[in-house]
Formats: sequence, structure tokens, C-alpha cells
Amino acid sequence: MEESFAEGEAFIEAERNTKKPHPNQFCLNCGTKLEGTYCHQCGQKDIPRRQVIGDLVSNFIEAFTNFDGKFLRTTRYLFLKPGFLAIEYNKGKRETYFHPVRMYTFASFLFFLLFVILPDGDNEAVNAELSKEEKQQLDSLKKTGMTFSMMKVPYKTLTEYDSIQQTLPEGQQDGWWERLKTRKAIEISNKYKSDGKGLVKNFMSFFTENFSTALFFLMPFFALVLKLLYSRRDFFYAEHLVFTIYYYNFFYLAGALMMIFDLIPYVEVLSVFIGFWIFFYLLFAMKRMYAQGWGKTIAKFFIFNFLFFNLVLIAIIVMLLFAVMTL
Repeated sequence: MEESFAEGEAFIEAERNTKKPHPNQFCLNCGTKLEGTYCHQCGQKDIPRRQVIGDLVSNFIEAFTNFDGKFLRTTRYLFLKPGFLAIEYNKGKRETYFHPVRMYTFASFLFFLLFVILPDGDNEAVNAELSKEEKQQLDSLKKTGMTFSMMKVPYKTLTEYDSIQQTLPEGQQDGWWERLKTRKAIEISNKYKSDGKGLVKNFMSFFTENFSTALFFLMPFFALVLKLLYSRRDFFYAEHLVFTIYYYNFFYLAGALMMIFDLIPYVEVLSVFIGFWIFFYLLFAMKRMYAQGWGKTIAKFFIFNFLFFNLVLIAIIVMLLFAVMTL
């Protein structure tokens, strides 16, 4: 058994050596006739169909180092040269750096994973400094103040509300919007009763789970605002979108670092610097990307922040409405 296995390995090794530097005439992935080390159709490297252990380990190390080196190089430029990667990508340099969409997937996942699993260092520090009496007072406020007095409606059930509405003249009955709000208030009041803590918990859970989705759907609007601000410049909407994706990547990775640094003693000050860099990063990225003077860039930076901030507010309001409807 061992002899036959050794003979098979020796045969594969001999086959590999005799066919170097091109083990295959056709690409094993797509069947295209090969003209070099890499398939010009699908990009797969020309390697032997059957691999010995040495080949397998070598290819694994090569793939890992290529990924690691490309990712680290891209991250370095992303943090230190705002706007540079978007310019490079729009010039056609797509393979030199880590793909922006792949990086977005990784960065956003990392950010929201840390957001969910890491403890809130600031709240823990505050609670640690509170006295026992102060903690009791805080708990009392949470129990009494978070009962949402606004949910106290003068109707106990939906049947009672509908019956009273039917007895009123048509002109005095609630409109569709008032009826919708009242019916939902009755449902929430009956579901949670005096459990304001449970209401807040479910509300915040919905908000946290859907915040990443809201940011994702705001991405096209981010690029659209840039398109409007630079409508006289020769940029396609897709090029503004690439710029937007890279900014999102930076935002998520920088935010992840802030959350980590906040938990490490004597390093919290770094999160402050990162916070400042997050705010001013877009300004420098716009300056490099669109190559306008500082005066115009600063003016458009503040206009952009004003417009996009209002879009974020609209998104939050929509999220709040959906949260209330799902409680």
C-alpha cells in the first residue's frame, strides 16, 4: 500500500517536472488554450491538475501572502492617503490593490461585529464610579422614566377604540394616520403594559440590527450628492460611487480601531485622534480626488455634510417608524 502510494507521488512529481513551465495545454478552470502562466480568459494560474504536498503548501502560502500583502498595502494607503485609492481604481489599476467591494464586506462585518460583542467601556467606567445610592437612583429612573407615558392611550383594546369611532359623526372620526398611530399605541401598550425596559430593549435591538442596512442604502445617495457638487467636472456617477465605497471602508475600519482602543488602558487617547481624522478625512479625500482649490473644497465639504446629514436624519426617522411598527 505504502509502495503504491509512493509510486503515485513519484509519477505526479515526474509529470509535473516534465511539463514545466506549462503543465497544461488548456486551462483547467475554463478550458481556454493557455498562452502563459495565467489564463487570459479567467485568470487562473497554470498549475498541475494533481498536486503533491509540496505544491499544495506552496500554492497556499502564495495565495495567503498575496492576499495579506495586498490587503495591508491597501489599508495603509486608505488611512494615510485619502482619495488616492479611488483615483488609482478609476485609472484602471484594479489588481494592484484589494478590491473595494471585497474590503467593504470585510470592514463592515468587522465594525458591526465589534459594535455588538464589545462592552461599552464608557458606560462601565461611569457605573464603576457611581456610589451604591446613585446606582439605585439610576435604576429607579430607568424603571419609572422609561415606561413611555406617551403610550398611555384612553382605550384599553382595539375593539373599544373601533366601537367609539363608529359612534362618532363621520367628520369627527380619526383620519387614517391618526387611526394608525392610535391602534399601534394600543397594541404596544397591551403588549408591554408597564414593561418600559422591555420596550426600550426591543426598540434598540431593532435599531442596532438595521442600522448597517440603512448605511448601505445611503451609499448611492452619498455618491449622488458628490455628483451634484461636482456636476461640472468630468466624472461618471460610478466613479463617485467608487470614492464613496472607499470612504465607507475607511470609516468602518477606523471605527473598529476606535472601539478597540477605547478598551485598552493608556491607549484611549488614540481613539480621539482617530475621531478627528474621521471627521477631516473626507475633506482631504475630496481635495485629492477632485483636485480643486482649498476654498472650493472646504465650501463643498460643508455643503456635503449638511446635505448628507439631513439624509441620515430622514433614514433614522424611517427606521424609527419601522421600529415602532414592528414592536
